[in-house]
Amino acid sequence: MPQAVHLRLSQQIVDTLKSICDHDINYIDPQGRICASTDPSRVGGYHEGGREAARTGQTITIAQDDPARELRRGINMPIRHNGQIVAVIGITGEPQEVQRFAVMAQRLTLLLLHEQELDLSRRGIRAQTDYLVRALIRGDELHPAFLQEVLAQNGIRTPPERWRTVVFQIREGTHTPALASLEAALDQAFAQLPDSLSAFCYPDAFVLITRAENTVKYAYVLRGVAQTWSAHLRIGVGSRRSLRRQHLSYQSALIAIQSLAPDACLGYFEDLDLEILLSTVPNNAVEAYLARVLAGLDAEDRALLDRYFSNDRALEQTASQLFIHKNTLQYRLSRIHARTGYDPRRFRDGVVLFTALHLDRLRGSADPARPAQRQ
Repeated sequence: MPQAVHLRLSQQIVDTLKSICDHDINYIDPQGRICASTDPSRVGGYHEGGREAARTGQTITIAQDDPARELRRGINMPIRHNGQIVAVIGITGEPQEVQRFAVMAQRLTLLLLHEQELDLSRRGIRAQTDYLVRALIRGDELHPAFLQEVLAQNGIRTPPERWRTVVFQIREGTHTPALASLEAALDQAFAQLPDSLSAFCYPDAFVLITRAENTVKYAYVLRGVAQTWSAHLRIGVGSRRSLRRQHLSYQSALIAIQSLAPDACLGYFEDLDLEILLSTVPNNAVEAYLARVLAGLDAEDRALLDRYFSNDRALEQTASQLFIHKNTLQYRLSRIHARTGYDPRRFRDGVVLFTALHLDRLRGSADPARPAQRQ
């Protein structure tokens, strides 16, 4: 069964314990990250005492507050479930005072974990597969027995070493009738790919985790979906990773989607180059760069530049595709120069504008895929 606990359950655990002992409670994963806490400011932080408790399997007592190391006095108890340490429960307070709640906290945590297992087992194969896919793309730790069980239920007896995550992101404006047909078409497409797991991930994406070579051997399946459903989908194929590192493949699939040209539907992370670098730029730097370069341009200007750069700045070809005279194109390029201070016809200025357009697309503003309505 799952080694990790969904955030909602971890918060339920700390809130329940808080109601019993009236001390601040932390739910800490085996890597020392605070997943849930009755002190919201601590969620997401690193807990050195919790990490040590998970590593040693022993209860760690902190006698005094240590602000420099962000430690507070209290106890940190490892929680063993199905023979493995799945979490650490930290209770803040005078160690001698909070120690009396230790056994109660451990028993209550194990009870809630057991209830989650029973709930999952009652839901059946489809729900367990959905849970597994979501856990893998979040990067959750998973109990080996649960992982093998769900793979076997899906007919995967000998898991491949390398997998890919493919994200089918629903475009804004896709409503119930089209979505129902889309879901049926994707189920049919997924059934053609052996060694695959799939799930709908609320609010706006179908996610497929499949044997890595399937995206090459069965590329025609993906192309067929892209051609048929281009008005409703944007598809990103992630990098090759082990099954337990599909959260990285998932992130790369999202980068592939964000890097798609406005008129494109299917993208592979491995085909990217500049976009890989641009996807790592901090948001504040992106905002400053876009404000500096693109602020004076409207949607028509940006579409013209996209076409101009995609044609390697060829004037006649661009003018022909835009159904305008070459002189009109020259005029509009001059207008862009006047509005931004950058002349698209000059190499260096063109690089600045080209990079800004790519950053804008990666940020998602070029073709935002907002939550689809499932009614």
